Amino acid sequence: MDPREQIIAAASEKMRQAGIRSVSVDDICRELGMSKKTFYVHFETKDVLIDELLRRREQHIVEEYEEKTKGHTIVELLVDFFQIARNPNDVRLVPPLYYDLRKYYPQLFEEHIQRLDAINRDLIARYLNKGKAEKLFREDLDVELTAELCAELHQRMMNRLITAKDEKHVAKVSNYGVRIFFRGILSDEGRLLLREKLQK
Repeated sequence: MDPREQIIAAASEKMRQAGIRSVSVDDICRELGMSKKTFYVHFETKDVLIDELLRRREQHIVEEYEEKTKGHTIVELLVDFFQIARNPNDVRLVPPLYYDLRKYYPQLFEEHIQRLDAINRDLIARYLNKGKAEKLFREDLDVELTAELCAELHQRMMNRLITAKDEKHVAKVSNYGVRIFFRGILSDEGRLLLREKLQK
């Protein structure tokens, strides 16, 4: 593994365990037995490193979508989602690192959220178009407006989760709302197929 990837891997793991603010450049270098000079060859500042970690997370979201949708109908994807939603105590909608990020790195946080919003709008529109093409979503569904609505709801719930005192309740409300929403946009055929698969 080259030094840049070593830094990214070590920083990601240490920040996941201790939080973003608690992990210094010195900590990362000590962990790797690396000089700070080598670190700064690859990352001008700690902020640049954090930005790279966030961009990789964004890319992972897109790749995960591509992997999940490969060879699956929209209803099969919804079944997976509803199985998770049935147990909201296990849902972790907001990574713990976001708390540190928002408090101590507000500019990086805001830029990341804006990029995530654009990614979400695009992926939601792709889900909706896939469902319409499979005739499992309503024919009269306005994909553009529905994607915008979904993205706004998602953003609102993210903000509530980051500042919430009762994360489990907010996650429960979020999942309940999404389940109702999807049942509203499914076609008759889509609802029947979803019910059959959920019963199994």
